[in-house]
Amino acid sequence: MLEKYEEAGKIAAKVRKQAVKKITAGMKAVDLIDFIEGEILKTGAGLSFPCNISINEIAAHYTSPINDDTIFCNGDIVKIDLGAEVDGYISDTAETVIVEGDNIDPVDEDGNPLQMPGRLDDGKQEVSQEEIELRYEVREASKEALENVISILRDGVTLNDIGKVVQETITSKGYKPIITLAGHSLEQNNLHAGMSIPNYPDGSTHELKEGDHVAIEPFASSGSGMTTDMPAYYIFSYMNNKPVRQPQSKMLLKSISKHNRYFPFAQRHVKTSMDDHQFTRALRPLLMSQSIYPHAVLKDNQGGMVAQTEHTIIIEKEGCNITTL
Repeated sequence: MLEKYEEAGKIAAKVRKQAVKKITAGMKAVDLIDFIEGEILKTGAGLSFPCNISINEIAAHYTSPINDDTIFCNGDIVKIDLGAEVDGYISDTAETVIVEGDNIDPVDEDGNPLQMPGRLDDGKQEVSQEEIELRYEVREASKEALENVISILRDGVTLNDIGKVVQETITSKGYKPIITLAGHSLEQNNLHAGMSIPNYPDGSTHELKEGDHVAIEPFASSGSGMTTDMPAYYIFSYMNNKPVRQPQSKMLLKSISKHNRYFPFAQRHVKTSMDDHQFTRALRPLLMSQSIYPHAVLKDNQGGMVAQTEHTIIIEKEGCNITTL
């Protein structure tokens, strides 16, 4: 078991480092996602969730839908969140990048505006040097918070201890932790295994124990430290086989329950011949019956810039083992 957690961690870490070097202004988000997911799958590992690419004030849960034209711009603060699984044993890791390079016009070959649900500003922003420096500071606050948490991790540390370190580190930099997002425990075939690891001191006396597998992920924001749901969702989780009447919905649910039972998935991961319209129509009864769960895209509710840093960690008696370094 330990060896498989470590293998999944090494795979995710290697691909994360490659992605950080690859991202550039003018690149489509979906091209980066395809690269990341393809590199993981090449190893024989599976995806523990769809690669999340969340830009600027979008904090989490954005992955490209079919035909996504979202592009990166110079100065974007981008959260690259990815994971691999080996026989169900999971890694989950994230790094924040400030994008560099020359911008391109956000229009198609006919001069029509690109459809970019992953960019709330539609790629038209001009980012000042002062704003870019702020984004680097937000990233550093998140990164330092994770480093400081790692320094205290051991058997017996409480969830409140972890949240206190995250909050104190990020606020000392002049920013806020996002308290509506949290780390989580990991189990075989279970990405969110029941334990939430807060980014603020929530008073929990629950102690981490030797052998616990956890993902620690401090989010820092220049905004409110609170998120709000956007109306879009591109990531789903299978829940159960509830009865549905529509033939296409039955077919879709059968495919999902066979191929995507344990880990979150995106439309591009579902093995079906349906086109976009058919998929959307077939999906609705599955959502209404709670056969699948939609993960809403989350953004800072004041439009603040958000950074995320994350590692998968195994708790030891006198320290910890970071699988995704």
